[in-house]
Amino acid sequence: MANPASLTINELTKNAAISQPTAQSIDTTGTVNCPAAGLTDRLIIEVVNTDDAALTVKVLAGTGDQAMVPTDLSVALAASGGGATANRIIGPFEAGQFMKADGSIDVNFTPATGSPACSVRVYRLPRNV
Repeated sequence: MANPASLTINELTKNAAISQPTAQSIDTTGTVNCPAAGLTDRLIIEVVNTDDAALTVKVLAGTGDQAMVPTDLSVALAASGGGATANRIIGPFEAGQFMKADGSIDVNFTPATGSPACSVRVYRLPRNV
């Protein structure tokens, strides 16, 4: 199997509700792009580790002129059944730290052993009006 080509962003609407979207499966070590369209400050990534090995999720440092303070954000997830830290909500993200020149961000998935097994949902919060 293979990871998705990119992470799908589920748009949230102010004063409304959506059904929980289908999670995308990550089963290969590596990096997946999230096409944030420059709106990283309202982006939230939900990761659930379903494997019996710990997992590290990294939101990679931004690139390009807009990346003022490019630094990776590394988040550890415990093995499945390892408690609350097997499930993490990550974000929102500073554009000057994580955004690439095309407005997207990259997310890397690396298991402690073997191949990763996790599910991912990405949400974008609505603008405050």
